[in-house]
Amino acid sequence: MIRALILATSLLAGAATAQPAGQGVYASAAQIKALTAHPKDGLATVNAPTGAGTTLLAARRDVPGQVELHTHLNDQFVVQAGHATVRVGGSVAGNHETAPGEFRGGTITGGHDYQLAPGDILWIPAGAPHQVTPKGGTFRYLAFKFEAVPAPR
Repeated sequence: MIRALILATSLLAGAATAQPAGQGVYASAAQIKALTAHPKDGLATVNAPTGAGTTLLAARRDVPGQVELHTHLNDQFVVQAGHATVRVGGSVAGNHETAPGEFRGGTITGGHDYQLAPGDILWIPAGAPHQVTPKGGTFRYLAFKFEAVPAPR
């Protein structure tokens, strides 16, 4: 998966139209769709350029994902196409740490099921287990990952 993300990131960098310094980076919807056209194990992602403390993934999911839990990152999903059920919260058992603060696998007991459709936005706070299950075909979404920072006092 890490190798696929690195490859996709380098492909996006090559696909993005070169911009003069200070003018941003551009990748068309067609380029992103092409980069996510061939999912591996039902998932394809492209890591897009962002600022410090934030990650943006353009994701395509064709099969249910693993349970995920990020101890230091909030997730925000913006649905582009398709439908999915996303279970958030509850308790998770049987997961394993894949990187510092990143847990995958296992099962969720309880939680809340959100029915997502194009245009919907879902915020998932750090520490909340979650699982994406596409409904009736391909589910495309943007996943913004933000560092969880304590509120100022």
